[in-house]
Amino acid sequence: MWRFLGRRLVAALVTLWVVITVSFLLMRLAPGGPFSRDKPLPPAVEANLRRTFGMAADVSAGHAGKLERVEVKSGQTVEKGHVLAQILTAAGDRPVVAGADMTIVRVVQRPGAEVAADDVLLIRETTLLEQYTAAMASYARLDFGVTYTSEGARTVIENVAAGFPVSLELGLYALIIALLVGVGSGIVAALNRNRWLDHAAMGGALLAVSMSSIVLGPLLVLVFCVSLQWLPWGGWQAWSWTGGDALPKILPSMTLGLVYAAWFSRLARAGLIDVLDQPWIMTARAKGLSKTRIVLVHALKPALLPVVSFLGPALAGIVTGSVVVERIFAVPGIGEYFVAAALNRDYPMVMGTVVLYASLLIAANVVVDLLYGLLDPKVRVSS
Repeated sequence: MWRFLGRRLVAALVTLWVVITVSFLLMRLAPGGPFSRDKPLPPAVEANLRRTFGMAADVSAGHAGKLERVEVKSGQTVEKGHVLAQILTAAGDRPVVAGADMTIVRVVQRPGAEVAADDVLLIRETTLLEQYTAAMASYARLDFGVTYTSEGARTVIENVAAGFPVSLELGLYALIIALLVGVGSGIVAALNRNRWLDHAAMGGALLAVSMSSIVLGPLLVLVFCVSLQWLPWGGWQAWSWTGGDALPKILPSMTLGLVYAAWFSRLARAGLIDVLDQPWIMTARAKGLSKTRIVLVHALKPALLPVVSFLGPALAGIVTGSVVVERIFAVPGIGEYFVAAALNRDYPMVMGTVVLYASLLIAANVVVDLLYGLLDPKVRVSS
């Protein structure tokens, strides 16, 4: 068991690293950037923002003295060994030479200024490798930085702490609905094979499978909010020990859960039908065991193996699908931050959300593997 968990942990860390690396590269290599605006920012402001968020770095004077001339300009790309500036020191004229290929973001000092050796002379763009190395070191400390677009310089962790509990609550409600409705209807359909209950359950499952949450959500709003006026459209309140208004939580949870309930229903039906046709179930019937005992004690556990196998992909869909549902029903979860960050190219917030989602999905798949081993005696986890 411990060797299995150790191997899965190593595989999980490698998978998480790959997800982070690919996401980081896609964000950086995509056209545009976080500072692309209809009205360009002042060069000094953009340079300082780039430096704050690790996209630019300082080039120090290197020598104390009087800055005679600067031989580069903002936006210029220079090669390694290129002379950036000339400084008149007590020992004579000293050049400031580029140590590597670089692109100049901003010239800070002007000719005639007295500079110290550690004064900032220029601001240069950092390379993709420098940004990646700094980002990975920061992520290892669980420090995702400050979001580009938040008011009051909120950190990514603060935004996640504010929105994730709501998303987690929504996901748990949706998963409960998916399992109860899906497994329940699948069992009923299997026990009434080729009867009207079976046809009704599978017909409803087929309809739900054909829909996505972005279609089902507005449809439920139209029926229950507009036509029948039974449920409110929005107004989600965070869960508390003192309770709260549960009505606004019904439609988002149903929207997210019913699509996956359809898959669980079909899998539970197929699994139970397959098990009920096995010879050992026929032996149990021949011994005079009741139908209820046969189903609940002998057949249900192996019949749920396909359902357990689908838990991993279902959790992935519920977690990522909550972003769409939160936007439809104005749920104040982490999806609000993720969508805004993606539109604004807010690198820190996007990466923080990606790491959170990937970690949850990887952990969920490890738990599913363990559950599969507990349910199926033929599966042995090596110790």
